[in-house]
Amino acid sequence: MGLSRILAAWLAVAVWLVLWEAAARQVGRGAAGPWLRAPFWHYAGEALALTLLGALWFASLGAGAWWLVFALVGVVALWPAPDGGRRTRRRASRELIGRGLGVCRVIVAGGILAWRLGAT
Repeated sequence: MGLSRILAAWLAVAVWLVLWEAAARQVGRGAAGPWLRAPFWHYAGEALALTLLGALWFASLGAGAWWLVFALVGVVALWPAPDGGRRTRRRASRELIGRGLGVCRVIVAGGILAWRLGAT
């Protein structure tokens, strides 16, 4: 696997993560406030970690069930920390939906990596 393929995949995933965040901010809060919650390097770092995981998976371990690997990474990353407070049913449902969408975000990033780094 060439470095140029890894760099192209990293850039594609970074763009996906920034677009996701920008869209989520517009849907969730309207047009008020900044369009990203963190500097670009935050998303670039997250994309780099996912890209390196994808490169390892597609180059050595296999190409099957890539979606499961990235779903598990998304679940681990978004696993709820105990906050000790009581939640309303509506708030708990919204949090669950948000976490589910976050896992989908990581799975799509894995799909981009499968497309860019998978077997040719």
